Amino acid sequence: SIGINAEYVEFQTFQHYFKQINLSTIMEGLRVGFLGSGNMCQAVAGGLIASGTVPASNITCSARSEGGLATVRAMGMNTTLDNGEVVRNSRVVFLAVKPHILPGVLKEVAEFVTEDHLLVSVANMVTNKQIEDIVGKKVGVMRTLPNTPCKVRSGVVVAYPGTYCTPAQSDLCTKLMSPLGLFSILPSEPLIDVASGLCGSSPAFLFMMVDAMADAGVRMGLPRGVAQNLAAKTMEGSAKMVLEGGEHPILGATDRCCQRAVW
Repeated sequence: SIGINAEYVEFQTFQHYFKQINLSTIMEGLRVGFLGSGNMCQAVAGGLIASGTVPASNITCSARSEGGLATVRAMGMNTTLDNGEVVRNSRVVFLAVKPHILPGVLKEVAEFVTEDHLLVSVANMVTNKQIEDIVGKKVGVMRTLPNTPCKVRSGVVVAYPGTYCTPAQSDLCTKLMSPLGLFSILPSEPLIDVASGLCGSSPAFLFMMVDAMADAGVRMGLPRGVAQNLAAKTMEGSAKMVLEGGEHPILGATDRCCQRAVW
């Protein structure tokens, strides 16, 4: 029994080592494409570049006009007006256009998509099956929801694999997106819609909160830059206490920050 267990552990260790070596081989020279060059492309691609996961020279972005490519070109990425070129020259293709535009773009590039591709969708409210049906091939699809703080590697990414997404492709997606922040594969695809409200839209409200706190500081005499930095850092530290401390957020509010009144 001990011998069998030892052999099993050795086999599991070999499997893990082989997976790491194979994934490293895939990552080396990996070419990534973005259909769309807007805010979500800039956030995700910016995170990939900043983390050293994929160099800018290995990323190609497309847009409908030259004006839409100026920002990503300034970030060092390759650009094109041809969506087909992105798919032909990339192994992983991020679908980063608006949801209502995505079906037309997918029909345009479907002939260039192969079963070796991994399509990573960041289009909100578009399901894996909808993408698979439009492409019409057994291609790996990973539906994801990254938020904009991914650009500074402090984001949140939730994901769910499609019908034909292999374990190796799931591992590849995890490897690509984990450096962007907290990455989670959810138990079911509908939960992505729940996460959309929780972490997809909420940065806008937190930005407004920082601005309101800074305004209050300015009214009391603090310089604008100092007030804004104090507010933002306070929010960052509070979030870190929740993430690393393991305590309920309300405990932080009642027991850590507010002294009990003594009468």
